[in-house]
Amino acid sequence: MAESLNVIALISGGKDSFFSLLHCVQNGHKVVALANLYPAPTTPTSEESNHGVDNEEEHDLNSFMYQTVGHTVIPLYAQALQIPLYREPIVGTAAQTGASYAHDEEERSEAQDETESLVPLLRRIIAEHPTANALSTGAILSTYQRTRVESVALRLGLTPLGFLWKYPILPPGTQISLLEDMQSVGLDARIVKVASGGLDESFLWGNVASPPVMRRVEKCMKRFGTDGDGAVLGEGGEFETLVIDGPSSLFKGKIVILEEDRSIVREGGGAAWLRIRHAEVVMKNIDEAEETLCRLPGTLDQIFSDALGDLDGNQEAIGSSSLLGTFEGPVSPIQQPPLRPVLDTDKGGIVYWVVNPAAIGSDASVSQQASSLLTEIQKRLTKLSLQSTDIISTLIILRSMQDFTVVNKIYSTLFTKPNPPARVTISCGTNLPENTHLIIHLRINNPQSSNQPTRVARKALHVQSRSYWAPANIGPYSQAISIPLPTPSADSSGGQGEVRVVAVAGQIPLTAHTMAIPHLGTKNSTSSPLSAHDTFLADCKSQTVLALQHLWRIGEEMDVGWWTSAVAYLPAASAESNAERASIAGQAWRIVHCETPTVEEDGDGEERDLWEEKYYAGMAQRGAQQTQKLLPDWNIVKPCGRSIDHPPFFAVEVDELPRQSSIEWHAHMGVVNGPVTIHPSAHNHRWSLYQCTFGGRLQSIIAIEHLEPSSETRNALHEALEALGMDDSGESGWFASYVDVSVQGAWGSGVSSGMIPCTRIWGGSGNRLGAVLIIGTVAA
Repeated sequence: MAESLNVIALISGGKDSFFSLLHCVQNGHKVVALANLYPAPTTPTSEESNHGVDNEEEHDLNSFMYQTVGHTVIPLYAQALQIPLYREPIVGTAAQTGASYAHDEEERSEAQDETESLVPLLRRIIAEHPTANALSTGAILSTYQRTRVESVALRLGLTPLGFLWKYPILPPGTQISLLEDMQSVGLDARIVKVASGGLDESFLWGNVASPPVMRRVEKCMKRFGTDGDGAVLGEGGEFETLVIDGPSSLFKGKIVILEEDRSIVREGGGAAWLRIRHAEVVMKNIDEAEETLCRLPGTLDQIFSDALGDLDGNQEAIGSSSLLGTFEGPVSPIQQPPLRPVLDTDKGGIVYWVVNPAAIGSDASVSQQASSLLTEIQKRLTKLSLQSTDIISTLIILRSMQDFTVVNKIYSTLFTKPNPPARVTISCGTNLPENTHLIIHLRINNPQSSNQPTRVARKALHVQSRSYWAPANIGPYSQAISIPLPTPSADSSGGQGEVRVVAVAGQIPLTAHTMAIPHLGTKNSTSSPLSAHDTFLADCKSQTVLALQHLWRIGEEMDVGWWTSAVAYLPAASAESNAERASIAGQAWRIVHCETPTVEEDGDGEERDLWEEKYYAGMAQRGAQQTQKLLPDWNIVKPCGRSIDHPPFFAVEVDELPRQSSIEWHAHMGVVNGPVTIHPSAHNHRWSLYQCTFGGRLQSIIAIEHLEPSSETRNALHEALEALGMDDSGESGWFASYVDVSVQGAWGSGVSSGMIPCTRIWGGSGNRLGAVLIIGTVAA
């Protein structure tokens, strides 16, 4: 069990905030206070009374942030739950309407955003409950609501908890599963507002957590909603609820509202809501409340559960190819010249920088070096008229992971806007040059150099709330950043829309809702204890698959159809154990790329904005099937002279990973839409080459075998680069070189200046490699 937090629970009266509260309790946290924002009264009311509600002036603000219908009943929850309740009026409007939320005192407009109404409310509660250190919200699919709660919570030092985030896509993966789980714990959530063409007044006061009503809602939303859009849950404002009862472990009293105390208020467009004139609490006769447990979503989706099972039953290597998938025919000399990169960084769009503290004195501290690197990055950005928001991803290489906190604090000063770049952090120990505490690799989107008339539409995923979905990213890095590529018309044929590339943060095997690394190796289906080696293998497999699932969920959320390549970082260990770890990771990578039956797609896959849909209720086309995004999406993969069963994969050994993790997955780039064309490969017994094009860009990956003596590794590198018409200067669009430091002396200055120093490099079957170079260019 993770640490117990003292939670302030935001409640609106609706089903989601109360069900999230139940999950807080089940996860071992203590709810110390309830918090609510309500419409500022226009006339004196009795809504602060705990004995009943008599209010003819109740009104609904139709707030984009807060549920306000039924707000006069809220004071009764303090008595019903026996938990202190604090309230403040809503001040302001939706001044910021974007999905993300930025709080900047210097740039705030005169009109205050209603989000800021939370600040005085929470400060008041913290003053009364100084041990409070977390904030719970019931957001399910609304990025608009989640990002605003996260912004306020983190400013006040509270850990955001969003246990319902993405709940409908978690196992079993049905939209109605949330309502069924609410019904199983006895939640009584009455519909008090309808605002959808599929729902009329007859739904009012129905318990949406009861089978008849939920099935009726589901049936109507299939005709008027889009499958998977949360309409069955009211996520687009289709309906709103008021909880009047729940399990006795939480509800010590039931809220009673008689029929004669409810009246219907009709609004335009078919919307209607219930005005409640009187309500009261009837306390329950409870000798000893039974603990009511919520169903927790399964940890692994079916595909990853199956993958773990396949790993348990398959100890063999994944095939003859260690890096590039299955070749047609045996390994042989080059049959045809490879595509040659166009080394023109001025038109590249994405550029690759490496900044290191080489110019700083050898006695500089880690904080001095970090500050110097950030200053250098800012100078480069300014010189090119770029902003920190043009950085799409970073790789921070530390000498010691113990320096992470110091570096992170300085690093964060560069990113003052929402949605900082995706980030990977590793420690390479003494493999870094002497007196070097850190090196930072960056990928930057340069809109000016790619002939883009304006700064591109940048999409981001930055979930900072704890949930069951994927680990929270609390700090100056996002889960993913997506940008469009300027695509030549010749390459866009066969694609399914705008080609985008996605940078994803490194993923370690954290249990999402606890943010702790699980150790599953002690579990055994037999009565005999596991040996030390079997425990190691079981832990390795389960953590490999869990971290890979995090990568997949983020990729699916960002509409990724294909990964260009991936590396698994492994912490320092014996050569034997890391060869085994690399083989396990390689097997997992291949298993999850097994081709599945294709599903016809409908629609353009455009990202939905729930706030916009709510604002323009009734104007969107309804009743359509949701576009099903596949990862991998074999429909966009176009083999050209070779077969492939997975993108390139390799593993590298470094000194240490964040949180002492056993693995960190790093997908180099995700491709949205496509096509992705896989070109004929050049390969022999010394090196192999993989090439693909997407969005008018050519990516080349060179794998050099680990050869003895080291001079042979150097010769193999020259052969491969010569085949591409290159030298080892590294002057390309973006250039990352993973090198085995045991043969470091064999590398030229261009390779080593941008290198990621590794103790060992492994192919997917556990064989040694000397280097892997990833070269990205402007055009094929």
